[in-house]
Amino acid sequence: MSDTPKARGLKVDKIRGEIFRRRLVEIGAFDRSRKIRSEGEDLYLPILELSAGADEELAKIGEFEVVLTVFDDEPPKETVEGLIGRKPSFEVVGEIAILEDPDEEAAAAIMAVHRNVRAVISPLSAVEGEFRTRRFRPVAGEARTATIHKEHGLRYRIDLERAYFTPRLGTERLRIAELVRPGEAAFDIFAGVGPFALLMAKRGARVVAVDKNPDAVRLLRENAALNRIEDIVILEADASDLAEEFEKRADRIIMNLPHIGHDFLGVAMRIAKKGGVVHYYAIAPEDDLFGRDTAFVEEAARASGVEVEILRRAVVRSYAPHRYNIVIDFRVEKPSKEAVAPPSL
Repeated sequence: MSDTPKARGLKVDKIRGEIFRRRLVEIGAFDRSRKIRSEGEDLYLPILELSAGADEELAKIGEFEVVLTVFDDEPPKETVEGLIGRKPSFEVVGEIAILEDPDEEAAAAIMAVHRNVRAVISPLSAVEGEFRTRRFRPVAGEARTATIHKEHGLRYRIDLERAYFTPRLGTERLRIAELVRPGEAAFDIFAGVGPFALLMAKRGARVVAVDKNPDAVRLLRENAALNRIEDIVILEADASDLAEEFEKRADRIIMNLPHIGHDFLGVAMRIAKKGGVVHYYAIAPEDDLFGRDTAFVEEAARASGVEVEILRRAVVRSYAPHRYNIVIDFRVEKPSKEAVAPPSL
């Protein structure tokens, strides 16, 4: 190792290493030609040149230091792009690969490289309908849409035609879980199969998980049992119908309904305690990443008679050409007159 030349790396706390690694991959700054190494409580991640603004984005995850250090070379791995000479768009959920185009050559390459993949499917529709689901066609392997997906130490039963799920929010789900304080009341008002809710519950939050899709709720209940998580309330309901029952009960609220979540901002502000934090997700155009949705938040606050403090605005992932999945974290401050403390969950 002593004869190996030094290269650029990111020195981070080992606890946050995976979050940093995923973010570096997302922004194209992770150097796959070198191996990650650890030293005591520190992790050294090999990096390429950081683009403008990358430092600020990484600082939102935690403390880091750009260093020159020694990394071992990572032997080149077989890739789909290497096999077929182009880079198809796909993501892997459990044993299923979702390939954006029904390309049989790409499907065969995916199954050759990703040995755990048993089925390759392609969407017949965009996310659609009241329950945000998609229809698929089989392209290669088994004809199925159900699988078990592993993420951050939890397992999820998923049926991609019954309830929406994307692994591309895994880093964001871990970010939220790391903010959770044991014993806090956390509400996931569009819970789906439970990837936010169950991870928060695992971190010690008292979680209320709500969804109006009966298939999603069935899978969420199965996933709670699968992961032996019992301290969670699971409700099949429209979040709007629960605002009165759960008024001023939430320390933290997840609003992952990115296309129409702004319609429920008033509900979230009613459920939030004084000082409660809301994580609001939206799909925004490249030329107005945060302006429109910040305005939605501020308008809903005025209508609800509360004040809000914006804590964080960030791009979570790219969604479509010139469109991005964003998050706005904000704190709800009630009017100066204190409300009566709500009953405990």
